Amino acid sequence: MAKKITTMRDSNGQDVPVKYVSAYDKLRDKITRRIEARFRKARAALEAVVSESIADLDELAKCKESLGAKGNFQARSFDALIQVSIRQQYNILLDERVVRARELMLGYVEGVLAKIGGNDAQALKLIVAEAFKANAQGFLSTGKIMSLLRMEIDNADWRKAKQILQDAIKPQKGKRYLACEVRRSTQEDFRQIRLDIADCWPSEN
Repeated sequence: MAKKITTMRDSNGQDVPVKYVSAYDKLRDKITRRIEARFRKARAALEAVVSESIADLDELAKCKESLGAKGNFQARSFDALIQVSIRQQYNILLDERVVRARELMLGYVEGVLAKIGGNDAQALKLIVAEAFKANAQGFLSTGKIMSLLRMEIDNADWRKAKQILQDAIKPQKGKRYLACEVRRSTQEDFRQIRLDIADCWPSEN
Protein backbone atom coordinates (compact mmCIF):
# COMPACT_ATOMS: atom_id res chain seq x y z
CA MET A 1 0.00 0.00 0.00
CA ALA A 2 1.44 3.36 -1.08
CA LYS A 3 2.34 5.69 1.73
CA LYS A 4 -0.01 8.67 1.88
CA ILE A 5 1.73 11.97 1.25
CA THR A 6 0.92 14.45 4.00
CA THR A 7 3.46 17.18 3.28
CA MET A 8 5.18 18.81 0.30
CA ARG A 9 8.59 20.47 0.51
CA ASP A 10 8.69 24.05 -0.74
CA SER A 11 11.54 26.08 -2.28
CA ASN A 12 12.76 27.11 1.17
CA GLY A 13 13.17 23.48 2.23
CA GLN A 14 10.14 23.62 4.53
CA ASP A 15 7.64 20.75 4.71
CA VAL A 16 4.17 22.20 4.14
CA PRO A 17 1.04 20.17 4.99
CA VAL A 18 -0.69 19.11 1.77
CA LYS A 19 -3.97 20.66 2.86
CA TYR A 20 -2.34 24.11 2.67
CA VAL A 21 -0.99 23.61 -0.87
CA SER A 22 -3.21 24.98 -3.65
CA ALA A 23 -4.61 22.74 -6.37
CA TYR A 24 -2.55 24.60 -8.99
CA ASP A 25 0.70 24.13 -7.06
CA LYS A 26 -0.04 20.41 -6.69
CA LEU A 27 -0.73 20.05 -10.40
CA ARG A 28 2.34 22.09 -11.31
CA ASP A 29 4.52 19.88 -9.12
CA LYS A 30 3.00 16.72 -10.60
CA ILE A 31 3.50 17.81 -14.21
CA THR A 32 7.08 19.07 -13.79
CA ARG A 33 8.06 15.80 -12.12
CA ARG A 34 6.36 13.81 -14.88
CA ILE A 35 8.30 15.72 -17.55
CA GLU A 36 11.56 15.34 -15.63
CA ALA A 37 11.05 11.57 -15.47
CA ARG A 38 10.34 11.51 -19.21
CA PHE A 39 13.54 13.47 -19.95
CA ARG A 40 15.64 11.22 -17.70
CA LYS A 41 14.26 8.15 -19.47
CA ALA A 42 15.02 9.65 -22.89
CA ARG A 43 18.51 10.68 -21.76
CA ALA A 44 19.24 7.14 -20.56
CA ALA A 45 17.97 5.76 -23.88
CA LEU A 46 20.23 8.14 -25.85
CA GLU A 47 23.24 7.21 -23.73
CA ALA A 48 22.52 3.56 -24.50
CA VAL A 49 22.22 4.33 -28.24
CA VAL A 50 25.62 6.04 -28.25
CA SER A 51 27.35 3.43 -26.08
CA GLU A 52 25.99 0.46 -28.08
CA SER A 53 26.71 2.14 -31.44
CA ILE A 54 30.31 2.92 -30.47
CA ALA A 55 30.78 -0.68 -29.32
CA ASP A 56 29.43 -1.88 -32.68
CA LEU A 57 31.79 0.40 -34.62
CA ASP A 58 34.73 -0.64 -32.44
CA GLU A 59 33.95 -4.26 -33.29
CA LEU A 60 33.83 -3.39 -36.99
CA ALA A 61 37.03 -1.35 -36.77
CA LYS A 62 38.95 -4.37 -35.46
CA CYS A 63 38.23 -6.13 -38.75
CA LYS A 64 39.73 -3.33 -40.81
CA GLU A 65 43.47 -3.32 -41.47
CA SER A 66 44.04 0.40 -41.00
CA LEU A 67 42.01 3.16 -39.42
CA GLY A 68 42.21 6.91 -39.77
CA ALA A 69 45.17 8.26 -37.86
CA LYS A 70 42.96 10.83 -36.15
CA GLY A 71 40.41 8.37 -34.82
CA ASN A 72 37.78 8.92 -37.51
CA PHE A 73 35.82 5.93 -38.77
CA GLN A 74 33.05 5.49 -41.34
CA ALA A 75 31.03 2.52 -42.54
CA ARG A 76 28.17 2.00 -45.00
CA SER A 77 25.54 -0.66 -45.40
CA PHE A 78 25.96 -3.09 -48.30
CA ASP A 79 23.39 -1.15 -50.39
CA ALA A 80 25.16 2.16 -49.53
CA LEU A 81 21.94 3.70 -48.24
CA ILE A 82 23.02 3.91 -44.59
CA GLN A 83 26.20 5.56 -43.38
CA VAL A 84 27.46 5.65 -39.81
CA SER A 85 30.54 7.49 -38.65
CA ILE A 86 32.60 8.67 -35.73
CA ARG A 87 34.38 11.96 -36.21
CA GLN A 88 37.07 13.24 -33.89
CA GLN A 89 37.19 17.01 -33.62
CA TYR A 90 40.51 18.71 -32.98
CA ASN A 91 41.00 22.19 -31.61
CA ILE A 92 44.07 24.31 -32.21
CA LEU A 93 45.74 25.84 -29.20
CA LEU A 94 48.44 28.40 -29.85
CA ASP A 95 50.90 29.76 -27.32
CA GLU A 96 51.83 33.43 -26.90
CA ARG A 97 53.85 33.36 -30.15
CA VAL A 98 50.60 33.62 -32.09
CA VAL A 99 50.53 37.35 -31.35
CA ARG A 100 53.84 37.83 -33.20
CA ALA A 101 52.68 35.72 -36.15
CA ARG A 102 49.52 37.82 -36.44
CA GLU A 103 51.53 41.04 -36.31
CA LEU A 104 53.87 39.88 -39.08
CA MET A 105 51.08 38.70 -41.38
CA LEU A 106 48.96 41.79 -40.93
CA GLY A 107 52.05 43.96 -41.22
CA TYR A 108 52.83 42.43 -44.61
CA VAL A 109 49.27 42.94 -45.85
CA GLU A 110 49.15 46.53 -44.56
CA GLY A 111 52.41 47.20 -46.42
CA VAL A 112 50.92 45.91 -49.67
CA LEU A 113 47.80 48.00 -49.17
CA ALA A 114 49.87 51.11 -48.49
CA LYS A 115 51.94 50.62 -51.67
CA ILE A 116 49.50 49.40 -54.28
CA GLY A 117 46.15 48.84 -52.55
CA GLY A 118 43.73 46.65 -54.45
CA ASN A 119 40.87 44.31 -53.64
CA ASP A 120 43.12 41.26 -53.41
CA ALA A 121 45.20 42.72 -50.59
CA GLN A 122 42.07 43.91 -48.80
CA ALA A 123 40.57 40.41 -49.07
CA LEU A 124 43.78 38.86 -47.72
CA LYS A 125 43.68 41.25 -44.76
CA LEU A 126 40.16 40.12 -43.92
CA ILE A 127 41.17 36.45 -44.22
CA VAL A 128 44.13 36.92 -41.86
CA ALA A 129 42.11 38.93 -39.32
CA GLU A 130 39.29 36.35 -39.36
CA ALA A 131 41.68 33.42 -38.94
CA PHE A 132 42.98 34.84 -35.66
CA LYS A 133 39.53 35.37 -34.16
CA ALA A 134 38.85 32.89 -31.35
CA ASN A 135 35.43 31.29 -30.93
CA ALA A 136 33.33 31.38 -27.74
CA GLN A 137 35.45 28.56 -26.25
CA GLY A 138 38.68 30.44 -26.91
CA PHE A 139 39.85 28.23 -29.80
CA LEU A 140 41.00 29.28 -33.25
CA SER A 141 39.49 27.67 -36.33
CA THR A 142 41.64 24.74 -37.44
CA GLY A 143 40.59 25.17 -41.06
CA LYS A 144 41.35 28.90 -41.17
CA ILE A 145 44.79 28.55 -39.58
CA MET A 146 45.68 25.70 -41.93
CA SER A 147 44.51 27.85 -44.83
CA LEU A 148 47.04 30.53 -43.85
CA LEU A 149 49.81 27.94 -43.60
CA ARG A 150 49.03 26.72 -47.12
CA MET A 151 49.42 30.19 -48.62
CA GLU A 152 52.73 30.55 -50.47
CA ILE A 153 53.74 34.22 -50.45
CA ASP A 154 57.22 35.34 -51.44
CA ASN A 155 57.88 37.55 -48.45
CA ALA A 156 60.33 37.07 -45.58
CA ASP A 157 57.93 38.29 -42.87
CA TRP A 158 55.14 36.04 -44.17
CA ARG A 159 57.45 32.99 -44.19
CA LYS A 160 58.66 33.85 -40.69
CA ALA A 161 55.07 34.19 -39.48
CA LYS A 162 54.18 30.78 -40.93
CA GLN A 163 57.12 29.18 -39.14
CA ILE A 164 56.09 30.80 -35.87
CA LEU A 165 52.56 29.49 -36.33
CA GLN A 166 53.77 25.96 -37.03
CA ASP A 167 55.95 26.02 -33.92
CA ALA A 168 53.16 27.45 -31.76
CA ILE A 169 50.45 24.98 -32.78
CA LYS A 170 49.35 22.57 -30.07
CA PRO A 171 46.53 20.30 -31.28
CA GLN A 172 44.06 19.25 -28.62
CA LYS A 173 41.38 16.59 -28.92
CA GLY A 174 37.87 17.99 -28.74
CA LYS A 175 34.50 16.33 -28.88
CA ARG A 176 33.78 13.11 -30.76
CA TYR A 177 30.66 13.00 -32.89
CA LEU A 178 28.58 9.95 -33.78
CA ALA A 179 26.33 10.23 -36.82
CA CYS A 180 23.89 7.99 -38.67
CA GLU A 181 22.85 9.16 -42.14
CA VAL A 182 20.40 7.71 -44.65
CA ARG A 183 19.33 8.23 -48.24
CA ARG A 184 16.65 6.71 -50.44
CA SER A 185 18.97 6.04 -53.38
CA THR A 186 22.64 6.30 -54.30
CA GLN A 187 21.75 9.31 -56.46
CA GLU A 188 20.76 11.34 -53.40
CA ASP A 189 22.80 12.99 -50.67
CA PHE A 190 22.88 11.54 -47.18
CA ARG A 191 20.67 13.15 -44.55
CA GLN A 192 21.51 12.77 -40.88
CA ILE A 193 19.03 11.27 -38.46
CA ARG A 194 19.17 14.03 -35.88
CA LEU A 195 18.80 13.09 -32.24
CA ASP A 196 18.17 16.67 -31.27
CA ILE A 197 15.20 17.68 -29.15
CA ALA A 198 15.00 21.02 -30.96
CA ASP A 199 14.52 19.10 -34.22
CA CYS A 200 11.63 17.07 -32.80
CA TRP A 201 9.14 19.88 -32.25
CA PRO A 202 5.66 18.67 -33.31
CA SER A 203 4.25 19.97 -36.55
CA GLU A 204 1.41 22.46 -36.30
CA ASN A 205 -0.56 20.13 -38.56
